[in-house]
Amino acid sequence: MVDLAGKHFVMLELSRRAAEKSPSELNTIETNRISLLCEQVSISTSKTAFPMDIPFSGLIAGESSTMVMDLGAARKDINITGKILDQTITKYKGGDESNDKQVHMTSYEIAQMLHSYVDSSFLHEDQNLSKLIILMPSRVDDNFEYRSGVNANTPIEDLPLIPFHFANRKYDVPSWSYGHTKNTFDPFTDTTAEIEGIRGMVSTFSCDFAGAEIPLVSFSLTFIQSATVVSDFINTTF
Repeated sequence: MVDLAGKHFVMLELSRRAAEKSPSELNTIETNRISLLCEQVSISTSKTAFPMDIPFSGLIAGESSTMVMDLGAARKDINITGKILDQTITKYKGGDESNDKQVHMTSYEIAQMLHSYVDSSFLHEDQNLSKLIILMPSRVDDNFEYRSGVNANTPIEDLPLIPFHFANRKYDVPSWSYGHTKNTFDPFTDTTAEIEGIRGMVSTFSCDFAGAEIPLVSFSLTFIQSATVVSDFINTTF
């Protein structure tokens, strides 16, 4: 992953950012987020379906058949490996602005903090990592049209960025379906705006303190896309 104006294309976001009702206070791209320098992002979607062989189907048709029970469910995992660098961490807890914190932390401190956050609970907005943001280049909009100022030959480095997600483009979604997320395919243009990423949880995080890589810290993590109904309710209500 390359750098974007001093920031990375991959970020972990704390629940506090979504829970806070004063977005004007969250005026930087790094507020309540942790940037990751990624070497590889592996995304896996596993469909839940149960194939069943149809008895005697081969006797009648000369070819056996299999029926699948599609339950309309899938598990979505993102595995990330890379390096943790020294970076400036900006924390905002809401209320009195004097509580705002901005400090430059070592890669080792960032790694320790991530371990403590993964060990935490969804009840703690300032520790719960509830969103993964992966910015990627996009040529085609929500309606399968080229974006403004973009065509089939536009170099990939000149394309606008959108967050990776699991939603379908509006063009593909039938009128009766709930399967389209508003603004999901809008280009990322404003570093102060909220970014629709992947909501869920970090299930595993590991790192290596290796002398040969000082001051870098190698890491790997697994993020599971999941609904956070209970935590979202608590964070936005209390």
